[in-house]
Amino acid sequence: MRKGLRHLIAGVSGAALIASGVAITATPASADAGFHTDAVQFVDAFLPPSGSSNIDFSVKVTGAYTATGQPDKKIWVHFTKDDGANPIVWTNGTVTQPAAVTSTTIPTGNEVVVKGAIPVSVSDTASDKWKLELALTNTDVTTAPTSGWTKPTEFVVAAATKVTNFDIDPDNVTLKSGSAVDVGIRAVVETPGGEVFKDARVESDETSDYYSLHTGFEADGKTYYDYVSMDSSTATGRWQAKLTFTRGTKTYEFVKSFNVSKGTTSKAKSKITFKVSPTKVKKGKSVKMYGIVYRGYTKWGPWKKKILKLYFKKKGTKTWKFAGYIGANNSGKFTKTVKPKYDGYWRVGAFATSLTLGKWSSYKYVDVR
Repeated sequence: MRKGLRHLIAGVSGAALIASGVAITATPASADAGFHTDAVQFVDAFLPPSGSSNIDFSVKVTGAYTATGQPDKKIWVHFTKDDGANPIVWTNGTVTQPAAVTSTTIPTGNEVVVKGAIPVSVSDTASDKWKLELALTNTDVTTAPTSGWTKPTEFVVAAATKVTNFDIDPDNVTLKSGSAVDVGIRAVVETPGGEVFKDARVESDETSDYYSLHTGFEADGKTYYDYVSMDSSTATGRWQAKLTFTRGTKTYEFVKSFNVSKGTTSKAKSKITFKVSPTKVKKGKSVKMYGIVYRGYTKWGPWKKKILKLYFKKKGTKTWKFAGYIGANNSGKFTKTVKPKYDGYWRVGAFATSLTLGKWSSYKYVDVR
């Protein structure tokens, strides 16, 4: 990538400003008005996960003020999202113009750092084909110039953070007196780079009621699972699961809504088939754990997108330990690959909801050699 912008060299009054070999006629009050060779500094050059945002930048301008402290030039910026297009389409950005100062407070070296912004949206394409150009005109000019732009500065725009398959199970929670309902939260998070998982919670839209969630991923580094247990003391109404990320100086929230009510609905039954292959494995090798989860009142059907718990009990012990989550698809099928460290027993559980009873699978023994 090319670094730096060529100086705009301004002569005496009435001379031309030179930018990448292209000239525009201007009448500078300062003989050295131009852009500093440090070029453009970008901040947070990535696309927003939704809606619109800005890519911020700054650039140092030399010869920024006249002898009386008035701004000497107006700064312009335009950019293209694809430098390979024919013809190239340029779009105007915005620049915060230097404010007037007094003759005694002109910055050292008559230089000032100005800030600008490039508008972007989730529908834009992340790539290394973006370019930016700058130009100077007299302060009374009201339209962008058609020539005299600096040599293009190339910059990379990174992809947006995205959350997909954001599911609440169940998405309609019915609370009953004397019992609790486990509500599962599942999401797949695409993080192109630089994201920090700051907070996760389930909160009421109408009260201050909330449950904190953990901020970690499964072994694949992108799948998120957690759950909260709601009882009859939980506030009813609209709730939302909220995952909060920061990237650079920006904060993004991903939200999935669901409803909580009270009732006396009878519960459906559930069942799970569970298999492990192979059942004998060398230490450090993987085994596949899979099956189908069902629910039904009078007829079995797939328990779609159900979140299951995987548990392990080491041979010779009495305690089952939580080993992770497994998500079922729309057909109720689930699968997970694990690397057992010890001989022992494995099983999966479907935790209860307001409409369906919970269920444990039969356990399977794995011999680790």
